[in-house]
Amino acid sequence: MPFSRRALIQYTALWPFLGFALSSAGANGRANRLVIADEGGDRGLPAPFLHHKDGIGYLYTSYIFDTLIAQDRTGKLVGGLARAWQLSSDGLSCTITLRDNIRWHDGSPLTAKDVVFTVAYMAKHPYLFVSTVKIARAVALSANRLNILLREPDAGLLSGTLLNLPILPEHLYAGHASPERFTSGSALMGSGPYRFSGYDRAEGRYFFKGNTDYYRGDPLFDQMAIVTMGPDAALRAMRSGEVDLIPFLPYDRVTQARSMGFQVVTAASNHVVRLLFNNRNRFQDRDRRHALAFAIHRKALIETVRQGEATPADTGFFQPNSPWGGDTALPSYAFDPQQAQTLLSKSGWSRDQHKRWCSDGEVIHLTLVTDTPLRREAVVVSEQLESIGLSVDVRILERTALREALRSGNFDLSLLSTSTMGDPSDLARYLAGDFWNGDYFAGSREMTALLEQQAQVVSLHQRKALLAKFQALYANELPSYMLFNPTYATAHNHKIAPRFLPDGVAIGIPTSVHKSVLVG
Repeated sequence: MPFSRRALIQYTALWPFLGFALSSAGANGRANRLVIADEGGDRGLPAPFLHHKDGIGYLYTSYIFDTLIAQDRTGKLVGGLARAWQLSSDGLSCTITLRDNIRWHDGSPLTAKDVVFTVAYMAKHPYLFVSTVKIARAVALSANRLNILLREPDAGLLSGTLLNLPILPEHLYAGHASPERFTSGSALMGSGPYRFSGYDRAEGRYFFKGNTDYYRGDPLFDQMAIVTMGPDAALRAMRSGEVDLIPFLPYDRVTQARSMGFQVVTAASNHVVRLLFNNRNRFQDRDRRHALAFAIHRKALIETVRQGEATPADTGFFQPNSPWGGDTALPSYAFDPQQAQTLLSKSGWSRDQHKRWCSDGEVIHLTLVTDTPLRREAVVVSEQLESIGLSVDVRILERTALREALRSGNFDLSLLSTSTMGDPSDLARYLAGDFWNGDYFAGSREMTALLEQQAQVVSLHQRKALLAKFQALYANELPSYMLFNPTYATAHNHKIAPRFLPDGVAIGIPTSVHKSVLVG
């Protein structure tokens, strides 16, 4: 039934807190319910134009809305709504065959017309997490076959666009010119393994029901809830059987969770904390970027702030186990303050009688900007740089102010957490384009050319070879210095077996609770 955002809240108020979790087994021996504790709270309504602009909002939406291509439990590309696809030899078209007898949650058939509609609709109403700019148009050939025609070859068509693009029901979305205002229950009618059944915005709670007609297998759970709960409360709730899974368990609670008898899966997040240089100003000079890298003691930083919950990052863009980075040995920039000072002198800076670094007789004052989550790391980095004579002013900014500072170039250094996962089709834009947290780096035409070329080659082997060259160049040029790779942990009971994927979920989300582990 259709209902407004206000009605959604009233509707879910009828559900007592976790009151639907009455038994541990349902039909066909499936666990009756799964309760997930998410400290992050409200993520918006789980529909493509309504969820918050973060990866977890997209993740919750993916439980309801399916894509043409999916991932299995290992991250391998497999059929989603599509059972087969064929790229043309020139890379300019892709013929897709849909599975038979797929239905939307309201019982209506899902056909090639829905896919054609979605492509056209999202060209007119861009969706933050998927770009369709390389698609010229989509054409239905029959009820279950279509052609996607491209403006230019797109190496990321399969592992990027078609993996990430949620397919919309034409019969429900066609009349809505402003999808961000389409908030009735019909906006949440997908084709995925779980149906939307309720949402409490104030409490940040989500309720789902298993879609027993799901084409990829039965959902593991008849009912599923996501509730807002901090880690300590969540561990207590797990012990009492009210919570089954904590997807983002703080690393310092891992030992406690295991001592309580719960299973914990860990993995490098590949959401790397990096030091961004202002490559449009004084750090256009590579020697200065290298100097600061040698001045930072990454292991000491990790021990001081992260207490073992991270490892030094690879200095290329991609991190270990990524399918894109290759296996070339990269420079480590091991802590060497003498080398740092030598390089700063080589770059034209000099030291005054107080051992402070100067340029043209003026003491250099560097501004390091970041936001609150990385405040402690910023302080330690500034102290390490000050130990070699650099004056650093740390400024903690709200996210909007931080974006403006980076876009305007009103900074010298910035500490940021950055995903290095997902298909790299748009990496040229990240390197030298207009991503607010990109590198703003135009200092290497070779790097840019490699990224533009890899985004168009049809051969996966050629693409990986080009990206391996980019990886080595990135570590040498150092547009940003990758500092450390945090470890993520998930605590769970026997009902579910979460698993982190090497390249993240869909758009590169570092979570272990993707929908492939929610389906039998």
